[in-house]
Amino acid sequence: MRKIGDRNYEVYVGYQAFSSDEPTHRINNTNLYLKYEKKIPAFFVNAENVFRQLKPECFYITAEKSTTLNTKNWQEQCEDYFGLPMEQIKCLTIKEVSKKQQRI
Repeated sequence: MRKIGDRNYEVYVGYQAFSSDEPTHRINNTNLYLKYEKKIPAFFVNAENVFRQLKPECFYITAEKSTTLNTKNWQEQCEDYFGLPMEQIKCLTIKEVSKKQQRI
């Protein structure tokens, strides 16, 4: 039985590997990756050889404002990899987050 307040399992379950062998795109040799997950653009961070999916808003802020990661031209890389303009990528990812929140 778990102790009250024990979040270890919750944290463990939050980590995931990519759900498929579909190719990914790494942004400028950083630990940020682009990939389609269930036909929706998705963003991942590689932390100690474990890939964790980032919320879209977290990825956008990190890519735009990071002073420690080389995220130069990240928007162009997203558009090239996903084959969509940035506005459409943002709309798709925000819609997906909204659907997940409604299920909760």
